[in-house]
Amino acid sequence: MAISYLLDTNHASKLLDGNAFLTQRVASLHKQGVEFGISITVLGELYYAAYASQRREINLRRIVYLLERVPVWPYDQIAAEEFGRILAEQKATGCPIPPIDAQIAAVARVRGLTVLTADHHFKLVGGLRVENWLDL
Repeated sequence: MAISYLLDTNHASKLLDGNAFLTQRVASLHKQGVEFGISITVLGELYYAAYASQRREINLRRIVYLLERVPVWPYDQIAAEEFGRILAEQKATGCPIPPIDAQIAAVARVRGLTVLTADHHFKLVGGLRVENWLDL
């Protein structure tokens, strides 16, 4: 079974900005059948960044372009329960993560996705596969 990747906001943003290494790697793996997508939470963060930017129209067009190419995984009832589980686990270990990132982690964990992120706190979530392609 091929790995499927959930792009966290930092990776999705770099992809939208045309980061050469990331764009090439994603395109190459996509041709091999590897799936890349974003969660609805990441989409919200991308829209926020676009509307708060000086280049609003360009950034909104980039989001539309991305949405034509990748799935958007929902934050649904199953993910909501997983979100609660993740927050409780993190509280019990004394290493809480931001709630918005717990939503992203929940979507990834229930769908068996690997999170592409530069945020180190995702590694604190048990049972979550995490990679950072921005450090390569």
